[in-house]
Amino acid sequence: MVRDGCLLVALAFIVALAPPAASGQAYSYIDANGIRTITNIPPSGPVRDLIVYGPPGDAYRPPAEPGGQFSVDSLIEKYARQYELDPDLIRSMIRTESGFNPKAVSPKGAQGLMQLMPETAARLGVKNPFDPEENIRGGVQHMRNLLDTFNNDLTLSLAAYNAGENLVQRLNRIPDYRETHDYVRTVTRLYGKKEVEKPSPDPPRPQLFQFIDRDGVLNLTNIPPARLSEVRQFSMRNPSGTPE
Repeated sequence: MVRDGCLLVALAFIVALAPPAASGQAYSYIDANGIRTITNIPPSGPVRDLIVYGPPGDAYRPPAEPGGQFSVDSLIEKYARQYELDPDLIRSMIRTESGFNPKAVSPKGAQGLMQLMPETAARLGVKNPFDPEENIRGGVQHMRNLLDTFNNDLTLSLAAYNAGENLVQRLNRIPDYRETHDYVRTVTRLYGKKEVEKPSPDPPRPQLFQFIDRDGVLNLTNIPPARLSEVRQFSMRNPSGTPE
């Protein structure tokens, strides 16, 4: 997974070009065919991983669930993107750590969804470990730091998350604790992967298309129109705004 630098550039460009009558928002989502779409036109049907942006740099968080709480899954997606981790890894960790119970407390005092110890939470700036967003942000950041420390070795990083970074660094292996061995085995089984891929340093720059559809609506998107005969004033642009 890579940082969303090019995505943000494209979204900012779309918002900047939106006509005055438009909402000034850009939408990024995965459509029913599994294609990442970036556009100024709101989705009309079911989509996944929806992110809505207002003016450049003003990100709108995923929709709130009943009761005013953000979906745990949307928070996982949000911070996995931010810290360049696979969301499925974080889901596997949370399932093993707390069973998705935001109020969970272990016998040793670990707290919340990702079972942060108080000293770890304090170091990561987590003020309320029982707040799902704070806990997930801190836990994902902690796992990112561990993967960086252990050169993306998933086994050692998970062992360090459970048993402590200093001990695993000193031993350079999983400590002889049954709990830690069980933890690493369970998370890796749920995750189904043996290693974490390193992020690509140079993600491809998205191509953008600008056209007016048959309803007279200006479209700015990374998805080309299905039929060029049905659109007007069609052009292609790169994210810097230069026509091609």
